[in-house]
Amino acid sequence: PERVHVFLADEQGVEQPITYRALWDRAVAVSAGLRERTIGPGDSVALMLRTEEPFFAAFVGALLAGAVPVPIYPPYRVDRIEEYTRRQLGILTNAQARVLITFGEAERVAGLLRSRAGSVAEVTTVAELVAAGDLPRLSRRRSSDPALIQYTSGSTGDPKGVLLTHAN
Repeated sequence: PERVHVFLADEQGVEQPITYRALWDRAVAVSAGLRERTIGPGDSVALMLRTEEPFFAAFVGALLAGAVPVPIYPPYRVDRIEEYTRRQLGILTNAQARVLITFGEAERVAGLLRSRAGSVAEVTTVAELVAAGDLPRLSRRRSSDPALIQYTSGSTGDPKGVLLTHAN
């Protein structure tokens, strides 16, 4: 549990180690928050997060809840927000994501996406999910169950999703 699972470098290049125990504890808490929101096996959960600790906690937490994580890029250029919104709406609609997990600086854009994507019932953050509370019921999954939907960048057209199973 104390072995390092991943090192994340911050903007200054300083590495932040995340141990297996730290990842597990946060992921279990995220899973509990998702279950409290009635997210469970087969439900899609969009992750509009940067490559930081909350992304890993949300990804594994969604898996522990039996949900299917759908990573999407966070907004990065204000001058291309219209194109960004169109692409992400296509992904959210196609994946039928029920929850969109994001971070503070992107909540306004996430709220805009929620208002236009009919399937998204809630926008939340990892901190809000972790604060939710009780220990979750961990969902057992089969190797043939969906594990992740990964979308192409959409650089030559609309993003296309690829469903990966736990066996993949």
